Amino acid sequence: MTFGEVIHYVTQPTGWPEPVHGIASLLSPFHCPDSPSNDSEYISSALSSTFSAPLIFNDAPSVASYTAKDFQVLIQSTAAGLNALAELPHYSGERSTVPLWSQLLHALANTLSPDVMILENAPFIMPRAQNVASQPLNLIDGHATLLAAHAIFSTPRSRSDTSRTSLRNEEDEDEDEDESMHSADSDSSDGSVESLDLPLQAHMLSGRGRRVSAVVPVFLVADSYNIVPLLCSTLYQRRVWGIHQPVVGLCCSSTGTIATAIFGWLNPDQSEGGCMPAAHLAFAADVGLDASMGVFDFTDTRSAINLAQFILGLRTHFEDIKGSMSIEAVDSLTPLRWRSDLPDFETQSEGQLDERVASWTHQVHVQTSSSEASSSSSPRTPPPFSDTALVSYETMSSPLLATIVEDKQVHGANIRVPQEARATNVKGRASSSKKSSRRTSPSPQSLSEARTSTSSRLPSPYPNSQFAALSDTGLNDSMSISNWLFERNAFTVGRITVRSEELAKNTGINKMVKIYDEMTGFTWSDNIKTILSNAKVDSFVSGIRTDLCNMDGSLNCQSSANDLPSLGDIEFISSKLSVLLHAVKGACQCDDVANLQGANEADQRHEWDALLLNFFQPVPSQRDVLLERQLNLARNLAAHDTSFASRAIKVTQEYQDFCTEQVRCIIPFAGKTSGIWKQAVAAQDQATQFSNDITYRLWNIDFAGVIADHSSKEPVTGTCDAILVISCSGVATAMFQRLSGIEEKDKFLKSFMLVQGPKPDKLDTNTGETSHLIETPVGHRCKTTSGKSLQVPSSSRVSESRKNDQIHLHNPFLHHPDRNQVTQTQEAILGKDIPCDEPSRQDLLLPVLLTEYKKRDESAISTSMNQIKTYLVSAVTFLSEVGITDQPVFGLVVNGTLGAVTMAWMANKQIYVMERNVRYYDIRDPLQALQFVSILPRLARHGLNLRGLLEKQLAIMDAKELQSKPWSKLLQRQEDERLAAAQRTQSEEAVAQDRRSDSAERI
Repeated sequence: MTFGEVIHYVTQPTGWPEPVHGIASLLSPFHCPDSPSNDSEYISSALSSTFSAPLIFNDAPSVASYTAKDFQVLIQSTAAGLNALAELPHYSGERSTVPLWSQLLHALANTLSPDVMILENAPFIMPRAQNVASQPLNLIDGHATLLAAHAIFSTPRSRSDTSRTSLRNEEDEDEDEDESMHSADSDSSDGSVESLDLPLQAHMLSGRGRRVSAVVPVFLVADSYNIVPLLCSTLYQRRVWGIHQPVVGLCCSSTGTIATAIFGWLNPDQSEGGCMPAAHLAFAADVGLDASMGVFDFTDTRSAINLAQFILGLRTHFEDIKGSMSIEAVDSLTPLRWRSDLPDFETQSEGQLDERVASWTHQVHVQTSSSEASSSSSPRTPPPFSDTALVSYETMSSPLLATIVEDKQVHGANIRVPQEARATNVKGRASSSKKSSRRTSPSPQSLSEARTSTSSRLPSPYPNSQFAALSDTGLNDSMSISNWLFERNAFTVGRITVRSEELAKNTGINKMVKIYDEMTGFTWSDNIKTILSNAKVDSFVSGIRTDLCNMDGSLNCQSSANDLPSLGDIEFISSKLSVLLHAVKGACQCDDVANLQGANEADQRHEWDALLLNFFQPVPSQRDVLLERQLNLARNLAAHDTSFASRAIKVTQEYQDFCTEQVRCIIPFAGKTSGIWKQAVAAQDQATQFSNDITYRLWNIDFAGVIADHSSKEPVTGTCDAILVISCSGVATAMFQRLSGIEEKDKFLKSFMLVQGPKPDKLDTNTGETSHLIETPVGHRCKTTSGKSLQVPSSSRVSESRKNDQIHLHNPFLHHPDRNQVTQTQEAILGKDIPCDEPSRQDLLLPVLLTEYKKRDESAISTSMNQIKTYLVSAVTFLSEVGITDQPVFGLVVNGTLGAVTMAWMANKQIYVMERNVRYYDIRDPLQALQFVSILPRLARHGLNLRGLLEKQLAIMDAKELQSKPWSKLLQRQEDERLAAAQRTQSEEAVAQDRRSDSAERI
């Protein structure tokens, strides 16, 4: 598909086309006659230099006078981090670089205006094709990695309004997006806000319902697939607003480090005959790395300095666009119908319009009827006045990276459809369609034929995200997270020590509470303040450092001096303090935007990822943070355990006794109105209900049959947003090499390893295509990734009391242990550095911390908690199969800017997930962000200790012994499929025998 863009290749700095010559002059590199020997001198010299060409912008003074020197530390740390990342193994998949370089771009773009709005991973409306007849009818939203924009609100907004809303709790989370936006923007007591009376063509961001604001991007960042439609949509939106300034964009690879500047403009005269005005795009030809041509490398400090100065130079450009925005101009100009999600009524004849409306009506009927015949053979047009594309952002977007899956062409157009999203949409229709065809088949089936065709076929497994969104109905016969845990010998517990020595010994609870406290404890002291005060930070965030050092630390900290992180850890953190402070500032700004515009699924992820990537460093020059990786989930232990039914009541009774003991141990130090008390009592009530559920099932329901049904539908794998691992090569690699044959080795690794490579559609591949651009200067590398499946909450009903229990049981943010009680004395955890071997493709990766991100939405907390429980139980099960027990694995559950640290372990073949009375952190608060990152070095040392234990086990273990440990659900699923196939074969043979017998009788 073409958007009618005209590409201008520029081969020399003076060759930029006239419409963008002025703004392109900002690319002029700084000439340093003395050739400074280091980057600091280069920055100082650059700051004293002037632009080589005069600018043609207005002479309005800049709001701020920031220079590259104000971001010197962040520039250097970004380059160092990306260079370090490039040295690490890929583990079957490219590593995302977005969290590192986007933090720098976010910080720089924040200087463009006091009221600049920064949006990350923002979905935008694609422009319609130059030729309307060639418009793909299932066009999906595009995604911008970052947008720096100006917004007009229905009522004037200020920074104070935004800051006030950022600390306000969201009300009525179940309301739709436009209503939540209305709440966030309301200043009046009755909550009423006037809508902006603007045509949809004045908006380019995805959304629906009434609009209280309009967002016009000024500085755009996207990957090679999205950058051209993003630039075109922005140009067309500006035409609607009467804005004639050129568009400035950066094309940045999701897994690379090269950024290419692109400038765009429209023809001065609007095209006639229904065709869109031609969008002109200018960028450097294949000239290599050259700042004067707009080609930058984040890993090269000097190149990054030039990029920083270029972005900082856009302040006047931003003010020009801001001053040009006028609602009156929108009303006075001839409408330009550029959006791909709206039919162009003006340019279609009556017959064409009737045909497209009739076709859309048919399409709606087909989708409603769950038919899989909603094919690409007939036109599919979104409903008139719809404000979103047919395929929603949530269906096609990645939770981390704003890119689109490369897949087959649609109607011959170069539009890539997300494979997993398409499979998810078709899957439900296909299964329903097949059932319908069987019901209406005119040829009757015998009982044996029906049994052959249906009874021995396994149902499709749930995607893990959909499974986690199901309502938790306890241990009754329905699918639920409680049943998933129970059938894997796992239960949830609180961070509460017990007085019973027997319980403490059997469960390991007291030992694990101590380990958790040693890992997360923090004492705010004058020594820490002194170290941080002397640390070198960017002047742009120096005010946040001042606020941090002025905090008294009485909230969310412990008083014991033993909780103090080691001086080595504090020195390490202080060396990267600027990165921490930029993450805090970025989190605050993302939260402000979420209050005004509504949160999207990827909000704050880059800030969390940046903290993990920068502060989890087990050994010098190495970090092992993998993003968006598939995990093998644990098999259902009860499915093939004939003794499980006889033990079930005893197991639930023991869990009930444990929960009762925890409640009893709370009474001396917590009142009955405290959060910890409410959580513990809710857990006790749930344990009692578990016992009742199991008793009922044993007496009234086919116990084994219910478990078999659960097992057949359970998810096989899950996608972990971020996982902190320690690699174990050496002994592990030597062991795997003893496996005979590549096919056997790959098959074993796929089913045995916990951490898998990314899905095939998430790999960074060189396709030979250039997306929407011609040649490779812009599309240096093209990242492909699929979207997560939609989370469909279950319609199951639970009692009101059980709902209240779920609120306390599945929300770790309800109660913080350090805010209303004194915690026990803790000791600093000690770790022994273990030499790091060179990792290989066959490294055995040990899980240390697993992460699940969700946008700020209280209704999503239970889903993310359920997902993290499946990850933790699977990780602990995996460790036990390689001989490591009684050692914890940690989890991080993120809800917007809040992150709670959970933990799981195995003791006496029972798994415990600690998720209540745990510590959580709000990274908008610099002290809490500091507390969080202080955990990461301790986690790294814990991971190295795990590796030491593993190497001892592998030294006495054989590869064949590992092959005999079928712990994963993938292997169980394969076994069940083979069994089902054998049953089908037997049934078919029985049917054939029946037919032969019938024939013989008739003869």
